[in-house]
Amino acid sequence: MRYISTILICAGLWPVSTICAQKGAEKDSTLNRTVVVENQYNPEVMDAFKVNVMPEVEEPAAPKQAIQYATERHPLGAWKVAPMESMPRELAQKGADRGYVRLAYGTLNNVDLRGSYLWDISSKDQLGVMASLYGRNGDIPHFQSTDDWKSRFYRTDVSLDYRHDFRRVALKLGGAFASQVFNYMPSLNENVETWPATQRYTLGEGYVGVVSRDKDLPIQFGLQTGLRSFSTHYDTYYMLYGSENIFHTQGFLLGNINDEQQVGIGLEMDNLIHDVSQQDYTLVQLNPYYTLQNEALRLRLGAHVDFQTANGSGLKAAPDVKLEYTFADSYVVYVNLLGGSRLNDFRRLNDFSPYWVVAQQMRTSYTPLDAKLGLKASPVTGLGFELYGGYRITKNELFAVPGGFKTDKQNLFYTGIWQDKGKVGYGGASVSYAYRDWVDFSLGGTYYNWTVTDGNEGLLQFKPQVKVDFGIRAKVVKDCHALLSYNYERRQKMGELGRVDGVNNLSVGAEYELLNRFNVFARLNNLLNKTYATEAGYPVEGFHFMAGISCRF
Repeated sequence: MRYISTILICAGLWPVSTICAQKGAEKDSTLNRTVVVENQYNPEVMDAFKVNVMPEVEEPAAPKQAIQYATERHPLGAWKVAPMESMPRELAQKGADRGYVRLAYGTLNNVDLRGSYLWDISSKDQLGVMASLYGRNGDIPHFQSTDDWKSRFYRTDVSLDYRHDFRRVALKLGGAFASQVFNYMPSLNENVETWPATQRYTLGEGYVGVVSRDKDLPIQFGLQTGLRSFSTHYDTYYMLYGSENIFHTQGFLLGNINDEQQVGIGLEMDNLIHDVSQQDYTLVQLNPYYTLQNEALRLRLGAHVDFQTANGSGLKAAPDVKLEYTFADSYVVYVNLLGGSRLNDFRRLNDFSPYWVVAQQMRTSYTPLDAKLGLKASPVTGLGFELYGGYRITKNELFAVPGGFKTDKQNLFYTGIWQDKGKVGYGGASVSYAYRDWVDFSLGGTYYNWTVTDGNEGLLQFKPQVKVDFGIRAKVVKDCHALLSYNYERRQKMGELGRVDGVNNLSVGAEYELLNRFNVFARLNNLLNKTYATEAGYPVEGFHFMAGISCRF
């Protein structure tokens, strides 16, 4: 394989999904109260083609006194048997709209079609259906050449989720299917005819599970098991076409000591079976924990104990400790000491980059320590701010390195995925303000300091050093809002190799609500028309436009 470590000229867009502003609430001593909204629509269209948006360090959201709504558009969480967080959801909105549809289209044949419906068949039976199609087909500026890349990427997803409530337990059945078709960017080797490779991935899963629903039971429990499959249609470097199948099992036990204290244990087990040149193995993850919650204190004391049979076999342990202390009604200081294992199966690699290629089988990432300290507050209604800092160590961290290779049949450009021990320290701050439905803005910045093994600094070429994100949504006239977002990112220095140019993006949009159910929207992305590459090492669209309509019913 011939790897390309050229300094890329990158600046552009990762539009933030600006959330809908909520109405102000009365002063509430409980921060970050969450309301789960069934099938709540998101009026802001997401980019139809977003690859590799997995942040290495999750940016904490600034708190507000107003209720924070959960607006997840995919209600069919097939593998979530029950929440195991120490701080459970406190409120649930009843009578929410059961259906959601969104249609959007834009330049470069960008398309984004989504729909979901939660059907109450009877008082004991519920069926959820979801489908989506997104992608693009058009010329993309090549970040290493004056020639454009004829890029094509489309993915289709469908899923079903059925639940039947018995007196004490609920039965869950479901499944999902996805088809992902795309082409690779050609390499720039001269006098070589590019093989017209179009890759196709097929993903499928099915599961069955039970979960307790009688709150008077002394022990709450849930258990789910099923099969996940990921198949590749064409050969890639190192690995012939074939599939990875995973028997995935997940469950929990939870008991109350009293009104404030609980003990529990979570379980995840993955049995990986391959018909490609990959080693089979099993990963078992246990998470025993104790929780305490009252008006001022929220505490979780737990541990992650993981065992793997092959491909880096052994027993590993990591902390699972969270502490939040509330003072002066609206200030919270928190400490997190976390860790654990992360399975790097084909699905995980595909989330990292759909153009992934590996030179050897990926090992499970292990984080012995992920420490974070922070202060968040909401001194007045609608205003929130947060200060935070942390340090994380991960063995077998994933890094994307653009690379190409040439054989007698192929001359293609991929995202090479490599692993190394990664350490990152970070610190940052964020502030946000929302006033009813008139204005909602947020501003946040984070500084990162990444280190890897000596000699491997090239792995850091797309890792951020400084990130700044700003977003605002403001009412222009009744039922009409304007949106603006700006993103800046300076990337990590690679020793003597210098640094890759970073992101410098500006985008604007507008949305108009009709009859309290329809939302018409439009967005101009990458107004600066920058040519750049994502963390996955592939070029993205320059200036482009998308518009559409969504409906709740």
